[in-house]
Amino acid sequence: QVLSHPSLVLPRRTSAEKGEKMTAELPTPWLLILDDEPEMAEELAELCKASGFTSVSAGNLEPALALLDKHRTIGVIASDLRMPGHASHDLMAAWVAKLAKLGRPCTLIVMTGHAGNAERENAAALGIQYFFSKPLDTDAFIAALNRIARDSYGPIYAAGTSR
Repeated sequence: QVLSHPSLVLPRRTSAEKGEKMTAELPTPWLLILDDEPEMAEELAELCKASGFTSVSAGNLEPALALLDKHRTIGVIASDLRMPGHASHDLMAAWVAKLAKLGRPCTLIVMTGHAGNAERENAAALGIQYFFSKPLDTDAFIAALNRIARDSYGPIYAAGTSR
């Protein structure tokens, strides 16, 4: 599979291509992708689907918040850091505040093509554990999703996979 978006690094073979199978299904949809570049969101969704992760996407914060409320199965949010109309720190703070009010576990992943030390420090101060620079290293991104899935659903998810 070749991903053409300039913000994605070409992936290595996915677990599905290696013949590995998940032993437990994740809820559907499990991942919410927020990116103002539709091509980036679409290609990231395709990569995630090929790796066994279902997703929904939004192009700005308000529809993303509505999707999070609508789909109680969402356990991970992958959000671009720079969105029109939102300062990066304010966007991260809005996500953290929303997640605190959800009443269910949900992990935030931040992605950006404009990462500086200040953004990383702000993310860390807000408790955001996953911060990815663009171009996105898709192997590392999928590994993070697998780590989150194992942490959320335990060894039954991880059994039989090398993710």
